[in-house]
Amino acid sequence: MTTGSDGAANRPEGTGGQPLSSSSAGASADELRVEFQAQGRQGLAEERRRDARQARGIYAAIAGLVAVVCLGLMVVRLGQGDALGVWVATYSVGVALGGWGVVLARTGHTRWAMMVACIGGALAAVGDSPAFR
Repeated sequence: MTTGSDGAANRPEGTGGQPLSSSSAGASADELRVEFQAQGRQGLAEERRRDARQARGIYAAIAGLVAVVCLGLMVVRLGQGDALGVWVATYSVGVALGGWGVVLARTGHTRWAMMVACIGGALAAVGDSPAFR
């Protein structure tokens, strides 16, 4: 350390003439490690928010597509003059589950939204099977 009239006694050698901050003067190794690990991660929270927002949008779009497809299949089959039956119920439940999946995705429950959309799509496939024609 150097001493002088300019207060250089407070600046240890090797710090480039910068005084030690009061928070790091008595910091433990764990506190220093946490501060070091936090460096360069300012954008991490924003990146996670952006990824979550993108996932919600994708899952909402998938669930909405399932609902629209189920509704379209129901309209086509009714337009062809098919008799009402179990297939109408399966398509209707598929439409309802697709809509519910959109709501779940928009509220942040993306896993549930994907599960509900898959079940709705499976019901549409069952309703479109030759057994219900």
